[in-house]
Amino acid sequence: MTDTPSPAALRAAASRLVAVLGAHEDPEYRLTVLKRLARRMGEEGYPLFLRVLGVIAESDDAPAKQLLAETFGTALRRMDMPGGALNSWGAARPPDSGELLSAGPLAGNVFSGQFFGATPQRMLGPVEYLTVWHLQRTQRITLGPEAFRTTLARLIALFNHSDDARTLYPQKLAADAQNELEGAYTRATRERLATIAAAWKAGKSPEDVAEAALETPPAESPREWVVRDL
Repeated sequence: MTDTPSPAALRAAASRLVAVLGAHEDPEYRLTVLKRLARRMGEEGYPLFLRVLGVIAESDDAPAKQLLAETFGTALRRMDMPGGALNSWGAARPPDSGELLSAGPLAGNVFSGQFFGATPQRMLGPVEYLTVWHLQRTQRITLGPEAFRTTLARLIALFNHSDDARTLYPQKLAADAQNELEGAYTRATRERLATIAAAWKAGKSPEDVAEAALETPPAESPREWVVRDL
């Protein structure tokens, strides 16, 4: 992804997504549509998928938000989330400064696999993806704290429009926080997921959940890391 879409383009994409979801009553079909959209955007485009979700989350269209949240509720029940891929934290080889400079300002944000080779990956749902992106060394430049907080609160507010998503998503995050075997999460990431899950289960506001996630002491990042917004 080399071009930043305009707000109008994002709104148009969000509108088309809601229209397609709303045209079908079958929740399984709606989930298929959502997964297909995430898949078509590809590994490099998952942040764009999150931005489309954010446009809907920020809208005044309550039925659209409920429709999208209930589709994620279906995904959680099926344990089949529309996900994005990030390299496992222990596998990535960071590019040297010469590679960074030659990549350019936008290309440097979505590094291609040539910098990392065939590294292990795991498909992550929206909240897990944001948390890993914010905390771990992956193929992407680290997500900044304010972008992490704002986007996380926005997504939680969106998912809260579905009883299933509001109940099942924090349960999933709590379970992920207990899993030390797959190597997808560092200890700091597991702690952050546990914090998000606990605050969400406790019924805190989306803003308070996101604030609690930031208040968890982060692992110190190397000074040479570049931090960016979503």
